[in-house]
Amino acid sequence: MSGFCLFAQDKSQGVVFNFDGTWKQLDTPEGIYYLPEVNEQFTVEKLASFPQVYKFTKALGSVPTFWAEGHPYWFRFELKNSTKVIQNLIIHLHVSLYDEIVFYVVDKNHVIDRQSLTWKIPQQKRAIKHRDFLFPANIQPNHQVFCYLKVSKSFGSISFPLTIWERNNFDYYYPTNDHHNWGLISGIFGFVVFISFLLALIFKEKLYVYYGIYVLTALGFIYTMQGYFIRFYGDGSLGIEGDKVRYVATMLLIIANILFVKNYLRWDLLKNALFQWYSNFFIIVFCILIVFSFFDHLGLKDYIFNLYTIPITFMISLGFCIPPFFVFGTTIYCVVVNHYRKDATYYLLANLPVFLITFYAGLSIYEFVPGSFLVGIDYFAMAFLAEILALSGFLAYRVKQMQETSKQLLIEKNFVLQQRTQAVLEAEERERIRIARDLHDGIGQMLAAARMTLGNYLSQKKIDVIEIQNSLDLLEDCIREVREISHNMMPGTLTKFGLSSALKQFVNKINALGTLKVELQVVGIKERLDEKIEMMLYRIVQEIISNIIRHSEATKVSIELIKHDNELILMVEDNGKGFDSENVGNQGIGLKNIATRVEYLNGYVNFDSTLGHGTSVVIEIPLSLN
Repeated sequence: MSGFCLFAQDKSQGVVFNFDGTWKQLDTPEGIYYLPEVNEQFTVEKLASFPQVYKFTKALGSVPTFWAEGHPYWFRFELKNSTKVIQNLIIHLHVSLYDEIVFYVVDKNHVIDRQSLTWKIPQQKRAIKHRDFLFPANIQPNHQVFCYLKVSKSFGSISFPLTIWERNNFDYYYPTNDHHNWGLISGIFGFVVFISFLLALIFKEKLYVYYGIYVLTALGFIYTMQGYFIRFYGDGSLGIEGDKVRYVATMLLIIANILFVKNYLRWDLLKNALFQWYSNFFIIVFCILIVFSFFDHLGLKDYIFNLYTIPITFMISLGFCIPPFFVFGTTIYCVVVNHYRKDATYYLLANLPVFLITFYAGLSIYEFVPGSFLVGIDYFAMAFLAEILALSGFLAYRVKQMQETSKQLLIEKNFVLQQRTQAVLEAEERERIRIARDLHDGIGQMLAAARMTLGNYLSQKKIDVIEIQNSLDLLEDCIREVREISHNMMPGTLTKFGLSSALKQFVNKINALGTLKVELQVVGIKERLDEKIEMMLYRIVQEIISNIIRHSEATKVSIELIKHDNELILMVEDNGKGFDSENVGNQGIGLKNIATRVEYLNGYVNFDSTLGHGTSVVIEIPLSLN
């Protein structure tokens, strides 16, 4: 921060952090010294009085990190107030689940202030109401003091992410900014979880369920690392307590990550079954560890964990490092073997910040590299946020692709169905024409020849006149019937003069029967229509009138055929007994044949009928698509 001064001192004493009234915040400045408490229990008085005996070592990195193995660590730095007024500072350690941190202020080998905090102390009972470890410190004008902190943690690593605040700046800036930032992150994560589960319900895809769970466990991991909701699990009411909650949250995150990636990249389709085997192995192992954590705490009062704390925590921490490499390596393998390469590449890019931070955090925990603020939960959260936004964008693109693919498949399916329908109807029409031609040219001609022969016999009076006349009458009826059938199957008027003339002739024949009065009105048709449309509409009218005669008990029928610029509208209404139009699918073959022919013409048909109030059929046929 601007304005702070560092003054070199004796190497055994370290570096002074000088407050001259110009800086407001200092994030883990250089000059932090540390000393592990391994073989002897230290007191601050010993450390302050005998600096040559208890030699502190200068810490490396912006966040000193050590694999403590259950040993406390002491940290020391110096503060100097070069102003003429008392300076109120806050010593802020960005951790929340440590067993205990004791803060000392030493002036000339005398302890002038001592404060102690544990994660079990509720926020409302702390001097500064916050989930992290914060200690207020007052430095007198033109005064210099030593600050010691004893950090205790029963297992795992110890890190020292220190920020020194000017009190007014902290009160004004930090709480509001902290709540706003984490509220925004929580809102984004929560929204992504909601959308994921919604997509899972819509598309019936397990992938979106796993993604929602992955995002949810990532949010739980961040909350746990940040110490949010510590009051809900601090007392062990969830089955585990303290820093063990962080271990369980990490294992849940790893399990969710493996489940998501193996479904996202379809590891089940990989030729090498080892990836499936290893992923299932990691999932089973971490599930067993989670169950063991609850069992040991609830049933054995942490007996096993306390007995083997160091090896258990070491193995678990080491186990946390392996799955990320496995997932990342398997994703690279998918890219190399061209298995879902695009998806795998996108996941690699999205996951890269999280992977790098996790990798560096693992190295710093085991002291291979200096600790850094870059592996703090704030940067973890930013990396997770970037990954989730990137993956959400890609999954949204995937949803769009699925919709387009489904739409294309539906179009292709409808096209194939239309082609089949067209083939069936055209085959049916060809068969009608063939039968009509056979009736006319074959049977009709033979019957006519038989009638001519009998007529010749009658004229020559070679057989009984009455019997031959009866035979001639029967033959005449057969010839008329054959002609009628042939005409209905392939009306000559339709082929010669078009739809309007054919419908008029058909209506005249129906009216001539005397059982049904049919009115026909044709509007806008001045030229011949497409042969396919004329034939199908004629058959449709035939089918509708046939249904009316057989089922409706109607006495009047109105037919209107109207041509607009881009469509034909056929309306047929009767005054019959009607039917339940909501169950059109159960009304028999006739209506299905009508619907099939309309669909063949890319048209639309609506049957509107109620019992006792007649029936109305409206058919719309687009002309531009035919």
